[in-house]
Amino acid sequence: MGQIMAIIILFIIVIVEFTMIKSNNDKLRRQKRRYDHLLRGNNPDLNLEELILELNKQIDKSNKEIRSLDQRSADTKNSSMGAVNKMAVVHFDAFENQRGKNSFSLTLLDSYHNGIILTNLYSQEGSNTYLKEIINGESEIELSERENECLEKAKL
Repeated sequence: MGQIMAIIILFIIVIVEFTMIKSNNDKLRRQKRRYDHLLRGNNPDLNLEELILELNKQIDKSNKEIRSLDQRSADTKNSSMGAVNKMAVVHFDAFENQRGKNSFSLTLLDSYHNGIILTNLYSQEGSNTYLKEIINGESEIELSERENECLEKAKL
């Protein structure tokens, strides 16, 4: 549950940083358009030198912000290496008299193939849930055929 929250938080951070990068890129585009318009314009009241210097300051500031965002993005990527980034689900009928494939195995792995397999076996009398730990892509506890299938799907 903690890993899922960490993924959600990291996902939100990445979205916010992406939005900030997009905003900075849009600012740079608008400034370049204004700069081009001023150089081609013929208004004698405009001091192009001052405007160009101001634009350069704004561009430098934007570039610094972009470098800062790039660094934070790299830091986020490094800190998310242990977060769940591979998952797979296999639905199946656990018992012969069942229909609807209500049983499932869910595999959640990080980039090092560490994680869990959660298996729920559904029957008309109820359901049972099993959790098996995966370390380096393998389980110390024997896996069922469906759990192996789910694990292999997640590793891809």
